[in-house]
Amino acid sequence: MKRVLTVCLSVLVIMSAIGTRAETVTMLESRRLHLGKAGQWEWDSFKDQPVDAERFERSFQGKANVTEQTLSIWQGDVKLTWPVKLNGVKLGTLVSSEPAREILLAIPPGTLRDGGNVLTIEPPATLDDIEVGPVFITAKPVQEALGGAELEVTVTDHTTGRAMPCRLTLTRMDGTLQPLRAEPAGDVAVREGVVYTRNGKAALSLPPGAYLLYAGRGFEWEVAHVAITLTPGETKPVTFTLHREVDTVGWVAADSHIHTLTHSGHGDASIEERMLTIAGEGIELAIATDHNHHTDYSPIASSTGVADRFTPVIGNEVTTKHGHFNAFPIQPGAKVVNADQDDWSKLLPEMRATPGVKVITLNHPRDLHSGFIPLGGIQFNPKTGRHRQADALDIDALEVVTSAAMQSDIHLLYRDWFALLNRGHRISAIASSDSHDVSRFILGQGRTYVSAKDADPAKLDLDEVWRSYQQGRLLVSFGLLTQVKVDDRFTVGDLATGLGDMIKVDAVVSGPAWVQADHIELFANGIIIREQALQDDHRAGEKARITWQIPRPAHDVHLVVVATGPGITAPYWETPRPYQPSSKAFLPRVVGSTNPIWLDADGDGRFESAFAIAQRLIQQHGGDRGKLREALKSCDEAVAVQVEAALAP
Repeated sequence: MKRVLTVCLSVLVIMSAIGTRAETVTMLESRRLHLGKAGQWEWDSFKDQPVDAERFERSFQGKANVTEQTLSIWQGDVKLTWPVKLNGVKLGTLVSSEPAREILLAIPPGTLRDGGNVLTIEPPATLDDIEVGPVFITAKPVQEALGGAELEVTVTDHTTGRAMPCRLTLTRMDGTLQPLRAEPAGDVAVREGVVYTRNGKAALSLPPGAYLLYAGRGFEWEVAHVAITLTPGETKPVTFTLHREVDTVGWVAADSHIHTLTHSGHGDASIEERMLTIAGEGIELAIATDHNHHTDYSPIASSTGVADRFTPVIGNEVTTKHGHFNAFPIQPGAKVVNADQDDWSKLLPEMRATPGVKVITLNHPRDLHSGFIPLGGIQFNPKTGRHRQADALDIDALEVVTSAAMQSDIHLLYRDWFALLNRGHRISAIASSDSHDVSRFILGQGRTYVSAKDADPAKLDLDEVWRSYQQGRLLVSFGLLTQVKVDDRFTVGDLATGLGDMIKVDAVVSGPAWVQADHIELFANGIIIREQALQDDHRAGEKARITWQIPRPAHDVHLVVVATGPGITAPYWETPRPYQPSSKAFLPRVVGSTNPIWLDADGDGRFESAFAIAQRLIQQHGGDRGKLREALKSCDEAVAVQVEAALAP
C-alpha cells in the first residue's frame, strides 16, 4: 500500500509540475516498475519485491514530431548502464546513480512516427535491480520543460556575511531529485536536483510545483532547508545563512583522490565543474589524481574564480593491472610513470623517484580491478598482515574509506590496516572520495584532515602538510571527526613516552547536526579494549567527550579510536552503497577515526610492533613452545598471532 501511495503521489507531483494541457502529454507508464531478473536480487530490499520485467518496452500511438519533444523518466537504484531507445534511436541512458530522480531526454525532430512507436529501456548484462516510472512524453523542448517558474538563491557565511561556494539540492516533496536549469552558466555546475555555485548565487528555472531546497557546504557546515511552492510564472527569492558547525582549526580538509572527465576519460565532471565542486564542498587541499595523467588545477581554479578557496596539488593515480596508487605532489613537467609496470618492486620506486613526490597511497585496496585485489586473495593474510610483496610495499598511506568505493563492512579495511601495522608497516589511514562525477559520488564525502595551519586555504604550508602525511598526523572523516589524546600530551602520530602505570585516553567526537554518532571504540594493536554507546541528539559540533583510564600494557601497542553512526539517507549527502558489495544487506554507516598514537609501554624510547616483539620472543626462547606460552601470557593477541604464524610449519 505504501508503494502504491508513493507512486500516486509521484504522478500527482509530476502532472502538477508539467503545467501543460492534457493533450500535450503522452503517458507511457504511470506506475512504478521494478526491472531486474526474476528469482535474483541485487539487494535484500528487492528480495520480496516482484520483478515486473527484465526490460522496459512500451508500444504507443503517436504523431511524427517536427520539433524537439521531451521524454521524462523517473528512476531509482540505477548502478549500471541502461540505454533508452525510441524506435531504435538511442536517446541516452538512465543516469548511473542510486538516488531517486527524474531525467529528461531530448527527442530529436523526426524520431517519433505517425502511428506506432516503441520505447525501450535495455538492461545491462549483469544484475542491476532498478525502479522506473512514471514515464511520459511532453510536447515541448527540454529547455522549455525545465521552465515555468524561478528561484533566485543566495547563500552567505553567517560569520562573514559573504556569499560563498556551496551545494544546492532540490527535490520534490517525495525526495525525487528535480531536473532544473541554473544560471549564470559559468558560475554553476548542474545535474538533476544538484547545483554547485561559485559564489553562493544561482537563478534556478524549474516547473511550478512544491519542492524542498537544501543548502550546504560539506562536512563542516550546517545544512539549511526550506519548503517552497511555486506557481506558474512566479519568481521567488530564497536566502540561506549557513553556520560552520565543526571546529577544524589546525586541520586542513583534504581530498587526495579526485578525477575529471576531462583527463580521466570517464565520469561526468569537466575540469571546470570540478573546481566548483571542490570549493562547494569546503575542501582546502585538492589533489588532482587523474588516471596516469598529471593535472594542474591552478589555471582553471583561477579562471573559474575559486583560487582563493583551496590549494591545488598536482598528483597522479598510477592505474595498473596490479593496483591503483596515488603519488603527490608532482613537479610540473615531470614524466608520467609507466602504468604497464606491474612489479611493485619496480613500480613504487619509480613513483617515489618522480620529481616532487612526498606521498604514495594505496587506493581502494579491497576492490577488484583486472582480476587483482591488492589486499585480497593470495596477496595478503588479513590475520597476520603478511603481504606477498611486503618488501616492496613502500607506501605512506592506505585508503580505509573511499566514499565512491565503500565496503559492505565499514570495519573491513580497518582490520586490514591494523594487521599491516602489527606486521611492522608504518602506514597511515586516510579517507578520500575517488569522485569522477559532479553529484553521483560527492567530492570530499570521504576526506582526510591533515594537521597543518589552515588560516588561508589558498596558501597552505605544503611542507608542513607533507610532514603530517609522513608522520601520520591525520584524521579519517566520513561524516564524523574523531580526535584523541594520551595523558594530555600526546596525539596522533606521536610516540607516547614516560608513561605511568595508568594511562589517560581522551577522545572527542565531532560532526554537524545532520549526522549522528552512536558508538565509539578504542583499539590497541587492532583489538577492542574499550567501547561504549553514544547518545547524540543531533548536536552540532562536539557530540561526545570520553575519558578512559587504561593500565599500561606489558609491551608497546598502537592506539586508535573509531566512532561510527547511522548513515545519511537524505538526498543532500546520501551514504553511497558499496561499490563491490560482499553482502546483499546494506546498512549505511558514517565513521570518523584517528591515526595511531604509538605507546612506548616498555620505556625504551622506541616503538616495537607485534611482529618485532614476536621475533624477539622466539629468539629469546629458541622456539621452545612451553616457554613461549608462558611469555605470551603477558602479551596481547596480536603478538600471539605473530608467534603462531612464525612457528607454523
